[in-house]
Amino acid sequence: MKRQDVIFSNKHPREMYLLALTEMCQRFAYWGIGNLLVLYLVTHLSYSTPKATHLFGAYTGIAFTLPILGGWIADKWNYQSPILLGTLLTAAGCFLLATLSETLILPALALLAFGGGLFTPAIYSLLGSVYAKRPHIREGGFSIYYASVNVGIFVAMIVLGYLQTIDWRLVFILCGCVQMLGIVPYFTVIGKFKNLEVPSHYFVSKKDDPNHFPLKKHEKNRIYVILIMTLVSILFWMAYNQAGSSMTLFALKFTDRTFDGFTVPTPWFTSTETFFLLIFAFPLASLYLFLRRIKSSASPPMKTALSLFFMGLCFLVMQRAAAHIPQGADHAHVNPFYLISSFGLMALAELFLAPIGLSLVTHLSPHRYRGLLTGVWFACIGIGFYLGGYVAGWMTKIHLSSFFDIFVVTSFVPAFILVLFSKKLDNMRHIDYL
Repeated sequence: MKRQDVIFSNKHPREMYLLALTEMCQRFAYWGIGNLLVLYLVTHLSYSTPKATHLFGAYTGIAFTLPILGGWIADKWNYQSPILLGTLLTAAGCFLLATLSETLILPALALLAFGGGLFTPAIYSLLGSVYAKRPHIREGGFSIYYASVNVGIFVAMIVLGYLQTIDWRLVFILCGCVQMLGIVPYFTVIGKFKNLEVPSHYFVSKKDDPNHFPLKKHEKNRIYVILIMTLVSILFWMAYNQAGSSMTLFALKFTDRTFDGFTVPTPWFTSTETFFLLIFAFPLASLYLFLRRIKSSASPPMKTALSLFFMGLCFLVMQRAAAHIPQGADHAHVNPFYLISSFGLMALAELFLAPIGLSLVTHLSPHRYRGLLTGVWFACIGIGFYLGGYVAGWMTKIHLSSFFDIFVVTSFVPAFILVLFSKKLDNMRHIDYL
């Protein structure tokens, strides 16, 4: 086989797919509950919109800040054990919610948050090691992985979206069972990482750590790039958070959900975002490989700018949809294709940012800080989610079209700034050292 054929082979390792199955189950449970939380609070517990969206924002914000702690634990312990512990905690939180007790909501959400905080940075650090010697297919692999694990969310929204019309208890029990099912592919793949370069001892002291030495200049520059990109991503995730909050409520109250006498469950609209992820992911992975082959691939900063541009378009569509609703209206029957097309644009935006950002972080991070910096990436998602949940409460206080304008501005402005500074950020990556 010619060297060029080897370099541009698009065969992805089996370990990636097994890790994807593990996280697919985790996302079914974690995001199945996350995306239905506002709906559960509003329809079952009669929470007000601001109260429900603020709790949703606080939960998702804290949940995505905890990976900093989880990443630090993974760096000091290992990258395998936190995945198992996180799975067990998440399942326990699901079963606690199944009691339908309002007093147990906060303890249950705390278990879910801690479980995700342990699970997420560890599994992405393992995924990064899978592509350590395959840089030519790294971004494509992360995109395929990211779309694959989102199958869990898509199935969750379809199945759980229907079950919530019957009994909320069934929703939470099924989430816990599916989360536990994720242990099966995990134990299948874990033996593949015996040669992974991670600390095998438990919380080594600083003086005994063989990786304890000063960072080189190019390593510091790479960390600066990671921090800049993660900070910019906060605005993206603030807008993205609307899928589970304001856009879900828009589907519930203002969208025509009746087709031939059948009322479409609200979560099914949310599932379309994941459906579009699956449609776009594999063509994008092939496109990345082709562009790399002809040496025309856009840099991660430019792809992030593209993601913010598509997110801005997403909320331009929502702004036009909201323009049909009179001020102060409680219900309306807006054409559902506004919402569906918005979720399509959001999915495209997500694919240009989330897997590319994770690939960047796990690729550029110095090994001894890989888990921690992966945690920082997710912490910025948490900050964005908290802000998004807080801002979502404004949808009842201002005109809906003005509300969605907020996310148009917070998406287009940073996209323009990133385009201006993309070359500088690309130089700071020091890809010549990779």
